Amino acid sequence: MPVMLTTTLLMSLLACDGGDEKAAVESTAPAATEEAPPPPPADVDVPLPAVPEGLAHSVQGKDSFIQFTGAKVTGSHDGGFDKFSGQVVLKDDEVIATTFTIDLRTTTTDNAKLAKHLMSKDFFHAEKYGEAKFVSSAITPAENPGAVTHKVDGVLDFHGKSRPLSFPASITVGATATTVTATFDINRQNWGVSYPGKPDDLIKDDVELRLNLTFPSGASKTE
Repeated sequence: MPVMLTTTLLMSLLACDGGDEKAAVESTAPAATEEAPPPPPADVDVPLPAVPEGLAHSVQGKDSFIQFTGAKVTGSHDGGFDKFSGQVVLKDDEVIATTFTIDLRTTTTDNAKLAKHLMSKDFFHAEKYGEAKFVSSAITPAENPGAVTHKVDGVLDFHGKSRPLSFPASITVGATATTVTATFDINRQNWGVSYPGKPDDLIKDDVELRLNLTFPSGASKTE
């Protein structure tokens, strides 16, 4: 048999053997499996706490405000809400609970165009999620009372997500009214408000909230 023909046959046999071995390896290799998506965070859908029984005082709008400041790389904007409601619940002259609801459709800012944008799907999506509601679960005295007298724990239902929220506050129970003031930051990403802003002027995640709420002493009993 000519040498060239013999060489060709040997090369063909080796090629076939290699192919069979490769196929065998592939057939015994474990099949790739898709990883299951991670479970959602445990605190994304927390039910609003029950409001305890006590003497409820309603907020007075003309002496109260809820404001915010949002910032981006090049600056910041102030805003607030024209309509909101709320109560504090007292027992033995101590505030044991608070709740307030904000009408997001009444958002105002220092720029009318921005206010309209904030109410759109990019931010609040106020047409779908018209209100934000906070209900406290515990109000405890501060460890070192000063400007801050209490820590308020609770749940904020906002933008379709209800998540825990805690903040420091100054709470005063007076003869004619109870006042609650607080300044604190929330991370908008935690409630699914993730619009980034312009690539060269990104919006910061933390938004400062300022509460100044007055609850006159006219009381009604909660059930």
